[in-house]
Amino acid sequence: MRLKDKVALITGGGGDVAIAIAEKFLANGARVVLVDLKPELLAAAAQKLNAGAALATVTGDVCHLDDMEAAARLAVSQFGKLDIVVPCAGVIKHMPIDEMSLNDWKWVVDINLTGTFVTCKAAVPFMKQQQSGRIITISSVGGRTGRPKVGVNYAASKAGVNGLTMCLARELGAFNITVNSICPGPLAGRMTESMPPENLKALISTACIGRLGRPDDIGNAALYLASDEAEWVTGEILDVNGGVYI
Repeated sequence: MRLKDKVALITGGGGDVAIAIAEKFLANGARVVLVDLKPELLAAAAQKLNAGAALATVTGDVCHLDDMEAAARLAVSQFGKLDIVVPCAGVIKHMPIDEMSLNDWKWVVDINLTGTFVTCKAAVPFMKQQQSGRIITISSVGGRTGRPKVGVNYAASKAGVNGLTMCLARELGAFNITVNSICPGPLAGRMTESMPPENLKALISTACIGRLGRPDDIGNAALYLASDEAEWVTGEILDVNGGVYI
């Protein structure tokens, strides 16, 4: 029960990674608020997690500050506090730059980067007030290196998440709030199912451990960063990618 009595807010709550993280948190004693834009995905996630009163769901857009402030207030009103925030909402739309429209750029950057900023902004006042907290952002190996077949919109958004993470760690350390990022490699699930097979094969071929990651791999990393065991870890960009370094 490494998160006994902790309260977590996770965005992108209907996605594979968010569900895996929520499952780990709930199994370790946390209470969880899941946020997603699509109520049908939240309903499916709640059914899968089957956590009863330990789980709350709320529909919201991570790009809208009012929505995320409402989600943070819900966590505090329903569960008494807000200890952990995981901005997990993310999208992918790969294509060469000469085929990428401005809307393609904005859609990915808005959700992946601005959504992370908005989620953190909504949560930080509550964490400052209680003088503690854990923020765990979700980046990508695509934000760490110039990856083949990775769109510049996605790479830029995830590199931005890493920069945001490191700056927030410095800004919030005095309030006993840690801020760290997890950079997954290619994961099995909905985000990679839409990728052309040749793109996916190219990603897997660069890994030392030649398989796609599992959402549980990210859930385990998030559990560590959310726990008391990581209380002196902040500003870190943790690669969880099967050895994808080139």
